[in-house]
Amino acid sequence: MGTKVMGNVTKTENENSINKIKKILDIFTSSEASIRPHFILTGPSGAGKTYNIKLLAETYDLNYMEVNAAQLTKEGTSGNSLSKALSPLINSAGKLTVCFVDEFDKLFISGNSNSHLAHETTNGVQNEFLKVLESDHTSVYSDYGKYMDVASDKVLFIFAGAFNGEEDITIDRLREFGIKTEFLGRVGLIYNLKKLTLDELSLILNNSKLLDSYLTLFPDVKRETVVSSVMEVIKENYEKNTLGARLLTTLLNKYFIEGGKLKPEAAKQVSFQKVLSLN
Repeated sequence: MGTKVMGNVTKTENENSINKIKKILDIFTSSEASIRPHFILTGPSGAGKTYNIKLLAETYDLNYMEVNAAQLTKEGTSGNSLSKALSPLINSAGKLTVCFVDEFDKLFISGNSNSHLAHETTNGVQNEFLKVLESDHTSVYSDYGKYMDVASDKVLFIFAGAFNGEEDITIDRLREFGIKTEFLGRVGLIYNLKKLTLDELSLILNNSKLLDSYLTLFPDVKRETVVSSVMEVIKENYEKNTLGARLLTTLLNKYFIEGGKLKPEAAKQVSFQKVLSLN
């Protein structure tokens, strides 16, 4: 059977990666976290990295937390250190947890002559992640400015990033980016997502909880009409869309807030990397 192609991306490419991630979650949950296959998830902006992991965490009834690696600072310096970012573990109560580390690639600025201090900081954060992966407990910043030792043995870490939009990234390429061999020894699995196809965006839209909520509030509006209007805009601007599934949320909100006025021709002047306007 042939593979349907839309937007120059075969639909099965993302499905294969997602199925492997499901297998990891099967192992993680079935072993009660005694087996934790931490992995790296790559893909361009709009590939659905965050969306898919959130959805899978919900499907498997896993606690979900998110860390923005781009905002992390070295422990002991001002800003958002890893010990602060992991503070939600205090309330996880030992429940199986997925920790999605977004923009992980921002820790590596190889080729950027920014400053020695910047390299020292990002290298320090990588070392702090390594310590967390090597231990069953970690120190987190709790209320009242005190540190607290919490269990981290029930946490599956997923490190995600666009990595300059490169496809099919390998371990060797990750080393070139600046990820340490010791880190890759503990997080050696890599899965790549491609840009979401039109079929995948349509499926996400049709299963949107936000759409269901809006249709409950507006019972006279037909689902088919909303889906058709939103997808028409998506199709008109597919090549420009770098927001992926996030764009669906924006368009749904606009559709209902602006009285169903979602004109595809208006979107031709829209840069999907900026604030969306369909007036």
